[in-house]
Amino acid sequence: MDNQVLQAIYEMQKEMREGFKSVNERLDTIDKTLARIEENEPEEIMSMLKLINKNIESDHRYNDKKFSELERRIHALEERLNN
Repeated sequence: MDNQVLQAIYEMQKEMREGFKSVNERLDTIDKTLARIEENEPEEIMSMLKLINKNIESDHRYNDKKFSELERRIHALEERLNN
């Protein structure tokens, strides 16, 4: 009987060790992923800011072009009205 109890305790201990090993492996994977994210974060932020800046510049050029066209049309209309 004592032998069976010891065997059951041994099996439970073995299962717990395997479970902790699995948890530790998962935590190691999470730690590595987190470290990679933290390491690349400044670069990713700079990339996003550059993309935003590029989009703003593109929008600004588009707006400048449209305003220039409108100014030319207004000027042409003023000329026609004055003549």
